[in-house]
Amino acid sequence: MLFPFETTVVPEWRARVVDVTGTPIAMIGVREVWQHYSIESEGHQEDSATDNNGYVVFPPRKIRANLLMRIGKPLEKVLNAHASFGPVAYLIVLGNDSTITTNNTYSAGQSLPTEVLLKKSNK
Repeated sequence: MLFPFETTVVPEWRARVVDVTGTPIAMIGVREVWQHYSIESEGHQEDSATDNNGYVVFPPRKIRANLLMRIGKPLEKVLNAHASFGPVAYLIVLGNDSTITTNNTYSAGQSLPTEVLLKKSNK
């Protein structure tokens, strides 16, 4: 019950950042944010940048937790009406505030998005 075992929160994530015409966006900053809400109290983040073809790759994100933590943390969250559960991750494209990012969220049981779309906002 006290031995921590490993769980993958987010598998390796390879995504291409493109604009509305499908053109890859090279050398732009991308932040991956992830957390396993059923086990962790705080999230994590790491910044990277797209390559010349608009691709960014983040390694698998893993967590170690024992059985007590895996049972106790969800029970604690049940008492909070606004609590989240399970692993969640998303990508944020860094830079210009006048853009909207879509197709950038991952939850357990879903496929990782492989293309992140940047659209200009109507500001």
